[in-house]
Amino acid sequence: MTRERLIVFSLVAGIAYTLAYYFDWSLFQYYPAENRFHFTAQPESAGPPVLWYGWIGTAGLAGAVVTALVPPKAASRLPPDFVWLLPAVLIFAALIYEMRWFV
Repeated sequence: MTRERLIVFSLVAGIAYTLAYYFDWSLFQYYPAENRFHFTAQPESAGPPVLWYGWIGTAGLAGAVVTALVPPKAASRLPPDFVWLLPAVLIFAALIYEMRWFV
């Protein structure tokens, strides 16, 4: 049962992280100049925020919620090809998104 839950968590967290990264859905923001976390954007005087921690938080929360809702029996029916293919697709999507810096 634990293996199926970890697979569901990994897949959902990967999707949530990619979407959070692409659409800038950060659960919270860290401002290094202030050494503080905030749930809302701060004025420019606070310095630039680090969004990565918020993206990880968003992905972890989404993965935990979906893992709690999906029954392990349903998760055990996921085809192994899908489990390996989805991360490759997500990496490809991130690379396509980052291509904007080089074109």
